Amino acid sequence: MKRVPESSSSKLCGIPLSPGIIVGTAYQVEPFTPSFYRLRISRVEVDQELRRFEEAVAQSRRQLASIKQRLEDQIGRERSYIADVQLLILEDKRFRTEIEERIVRQLCSPERAIREAAGEWLSSFRSLQDPFFQERGSELKDVEERLLANLTEVNGKNGHLPEALILVAPEVTLSVLADYQLERIKGLVVTKAGPASHVTIIARSYQIPMVSGIENLTGQVHTGDTILVDGCEGVVYRNPSRREARRYQSCVEKKQQTAATQAVDTGPCTTIDGRAIHLYLNTETESEVASGLRQGAEGVGLFRSEFMFVKNTATNLRASDRRSRAAGNNALLAEQTQFEVYRTLALAACGKPIVLRTLDTGEAGLISSLQAGADKTSFGLRGIRLSLRHPDIFRLQLRAALRASLFGKLRIVFPMVTSVDDVIKGRQAVDEVQAELQREGIELTHPIRVGVMLEVPAAILTLDNILRHADFAAVGTNDLIQYTLAAGRADDVMADMFSPLHPAVLMSLKKVSETARRVKKLAYICGELTSHPLYAYILVGLGFQHLSLHLGGLASLKRVIRAINYGEARDHVNQLLELPTVEAVNRFVEDHLATWRTWEKPGADVQASHSFLLDS
Repeated sequence: MKRVPESSSSKLCGIPLSPGIIVGTAYQVEPFTPSFYRLRISRVEVDQELRRFEEAVAQSRRQLASIKQRLEDQIGRERSYIADVQLLILEDKRFRTEIEERIVRQLCSPERAIREAAGEWLSSFRSLQDPFFQERGSELKDVEERLLANLTEVNGKNGHLPEALILVAPEVTLSVLADYQLERIKGLVVTKAGPASHVTIIARSYQIPMVSGIENLTGQVHTGDTILVDGCEGVVYRNPSRREARRYQSCVEKKQQTAATQAVDTGPCTTIDGRAIHLYLNTETESEVASGLRQGAEGVGLFRSEFMFVKNTATNLRASDRRSRAAGNNALLAEQTQFEVYRTLALAACGKPIVLRTLDTGEAGLISSLQAGADKTSFGLRGIRLSLRHPDIFRLQLRAALRASLFGKLRIVFPMVTSVDDVIKGRQAVDEVQAELQREGIELTHPIRVGVMLEVPAAILTLDNILRHADFAAVGTNDLIQYTLAAGRADDVMADMFSPLHPAVLMSLKKVSETARRVKKLAYICGELTSHPLYAYILVGLGFQHLSLHLGGLASLKRVIRAINYGEARDHVNQLLELPTVEAVNRFVEDHLATWRTWEKPGADVQASHSFLLDS
């Protein structure tokens, strides 16, 4: 372990995005600043400047293709689609046309044209309430800076870097990561990043501890500082004391000692007093399913289909010709492509259930906007609303899913349900597709089960009626908290109001548990709230027996569950439900549940503290 100085230690608190603990040397990533460039050109320079722009595009294309190959080599083909998103932006006809028109008609230099065009698109993305769109704006910004760097002939980073490299920056983009070898990066500390950002996905895939949300970061941590990054608790120590370093090192060693026992654990998951708790896997790639089953997952509780859309976008678009586009065929949503992914997923689950979430916002929404110029300001146009608004897209996804259900226990869940009408219309679409397949000679061997995501107060208030038309319910904790409290985690001003222990949130969850039990419908939590021991304890006490979470937290959550006494947890939760304020709830937790807040802390394999933000 790296020797740490005895100088003054400071503790910085943020949001954990990728678990793990590392002590290393901070390295501040300098933001890209283009050199001086002209704002305007003359008429006779137009052709020359267009060629210069095209050369920058070609160079950027080569660089991104190289990054894609490196990602495939280092974190697997399933994650390399991250580079495809930027390639797609780079090749987008509307984006490039807007830049070229500024050069030709307004006599803007390529640099200015790129800045202005990208600026307009970024304003649209960042004006949205959905954090997914806001984070995708970072991909566009990265493409903009890559083009500018190639226009101004700015080379990548070089020089001598520390062995235990921890990158420190306001924001880390794909281009920044590309400047370093991933195996050299031991930690990431940033001011701005979200759970759905591509850098976070890479960090989690490559097991790089990552913490975000630290304000004035570059003013507090400097190149050369020794820092300890706790990606489980969202804490960064600058110049940690010997005592702090030893304490964390002890926890790391404990984690390493238990790693072997986590590899295969298919034994029952029950509380001390014998209550069965069923664990499932949240994923966006079929390659994680086998590992999840080995760690005791009883199926896939949430497959995020929108990631699959992005992963296949670039390949599909390059394969589609003008005739297919003219005929209205959207290669982005090709039925056969979806079917093959869903079939592979069903087969990988080996007969265990798979819950496929139909198209929600995120990358797929971004690509749709880039291609079709969709209205980017529609609040709440996501989930089942989006699918019902675009029935052709919805129909293709349902056809692919129903065909794949012949190969396993595939189920469908509609996201962002707000009313009984959403469920009825969604089920009607399923029935129509099933009848259509039967006419084509494809006979389903069993009816497909259809569920609802509970993410908004409207769904909670009308839950009895909704469950009359749904086979099961899944709670998306992040959105439920956000919409219940009118406070989003991505909002710096309101982030401290985002409280999973708010009485309104606890009462909403209790209503879901009780209603589902009364009408004999399965209800489960598919958000990452389950990753933290305290929240897992409370969820079990609320009566939930079905929990779904990311691959990295399965084994540790099973250990937590086996340490819970359900009777005691139920009694504690009943007392929590009587408390009127967040302050009273927090005080009760500190007085009676402190051991669960710090269970195996620090460095426990369970994703701790605010990990619930990595929601469905």
